[in-house]
Amino acid sequence: MKYSPELIRQLENPEYARQAEAYELEARNRKSRNRKEDVFEEDFLRGYEPEDPASIRRNARGKNKKDKKNRKGKKGDKPKKPVWKKLLLTILVILVVLVGGICAMVWSLTDTFDRQKTNPEDFAISEKAAKELKGYRNIAILGTDSRADESYDVSRTDAIIVLSFKKSSGDLRMISVMRDSYLKFEYFDGELIYDKVTHANVYGGAVNTCAALNRGLDLNIDEYIMFNWKAVSDAVDALGGITINVKENEIGDLNHWGPETAENVGGTYTRIEKAGKQTLDGVQATTYCRIRKNSGGDSSRTGRYKKVVMATMKKALTQPWKLQELSENVFPNIRTNMTQGDILTLLPLAARMDMQPSISWPKEYYAGLLSDGISYVVPITLESEVKRLHKKAFKQENYQLSDEAASMNDDIIWSTGIQ
Repeated sequence: MKYSPELIRQLENPEYARQAEAYELEARNRKSRNRKEDVFEEDFLRGYEPEDPASIRRNARGKNKKDKKNRKGKKGDKPKKPVWKKLLLTILVILVVLVGGICAMVWSLTDTFDRQKTNPEDFAISEKAAKELKGYRNIAILGTDSRADESYDVSRTDAIIVLSFKKSSGDLRMISVMRDSYLKFEYFDGELIYDKVTHANVYGGAVNTCAALNRGLDLNIDEYIMFNWKAVSDAVDALGGITINVKENEIGDLNHWGPETAENVGGTYTRIEKAGKQTLDGVQATTYCRIRKNSGGDSSRTGRYKKVVMATMKKALTQPWKLQELSENVFPNIRTNMTQGDILTLLPLAARMDMQPSISWPKEYYAGLLSDGISYVVPITLESEVKRLHKKAFKQENYQLSDEAASMNDDIIWSTGIQ
């Protein structure tokens, strides 16, 4: 191999030799580092374990402490809640606000009732009825014949209906009592007499009527709602009318008595021309409740009252935005002893309301003149009719009357001779 003169001069130069030697050393080091990195990579892929296990354990303990500290976060920080818990909490808050809003609205709207304070002892509820009917809430609905300008205190009850709620299920049953039923209640002077139950309100108000029902039928009524013809008319009009199936034999009485009803409640009567389902306005619906002479008598009238009450309740529940108008124009004409709190406790029952078949009382009766020349409705017998009522309404088989109701049964048979 031949070298050029120039290359020979460079190799003989000492400075060049030192630079060449340094270059070769750097090349060898670089090659060594590359080889070590390749070996480490191969060992790692094969699951290489470092030679100092103690060091690894120390490092692992340090890492665990660091991770634990990171999980705890800073001092005072709370752990984050799962998403589903946040969603559940939000839903609960919304429900609480919604229920609270509804309760506040009902509380405000029901402040306009004509409210009376009553004494629980005046309702004549027997210990037997209080014990055996504790699962039922019975409320008297009393429709009076008072005109728009008349006081409730001098009016008779044309309609007597008991709304019976079963507390455990929300089942609702309407029990209608014929207005001429021969029952016992207080006279003006406090003496107990037998008379038509429709007169009980005249002698002692709504409490006297409830007490008559409790004595004779073994009930536990201590709440009532009383309304007059104007309240019925105004409520139906405020709700935009109610749907009623008018029968052919009812049209004559409706058109005959309609103008008088309009005069009493303040309004105009529109003649009804045909039978069948139709929307009745306030005056028409009120007249429908009143008629009885040629339309099935007293028993049919109580049935019509039940239809109007039920239709009005259903319409009101489907139109809650009408409550403000009812509160301003109708509720002041409705008398009750129920507080705003009492009414609020009806909301859970109303939400679960399941309408059951209605009951008329009495089923078997004598309707006619007695020895005093006055017509009454006398149950045949009080004992049989009370047992039938408790079996159908409260599922009480072989019901035994309270001492007072049993005594009334004997009195009625002795004084009327009807058994």
